[in-house]
Amino acid sequence: MGNNDNIAVRFICSEGLFLDVCDKRYFASFSDFPFLYDLPVSEIYEVEYLGLGDIRWEKADIDLNVDILSSPEKYPKLMQAISAEAAARFGRQGGLSRSARKIAASRANGAKGGRPRRDTKIH
Repeated sequence: MGNNDNIAVRFICSEGLFLDVCDKRYFASFSDFPFLYDLPVSEIYEVEYLGLGDIRWEKADIDLNVDILSSPEKYPKLMQAISAEAAARFGRQGGLSRSARKIAASRANGAKGGRPRRDTKIH
């Protein structure tokens, strides 16, 4: 695992957070890294240094590198902007796929009576 002696969150403010990574200070603004804004304060401090400039917030499944922290403008936020659209597209593609495992699972589910009916009664 990582070495927490090489990383520390030093300060959190409304604009972002200051990190010390291997004796260098970085500012991660929430405008550049909006996914950090959504972290509970207790999780922000649970960051670990993995080596080679890589840092990770395990519970939140967030990975960053000091290169990105020092020059966020060089790394486009394309995936952040299209993440919902991309997820929907991948979901549609997955739903249309026809693999042997998917066909077998569908047949097994059908043998059990298929998908359970929705309860249409309003409680």
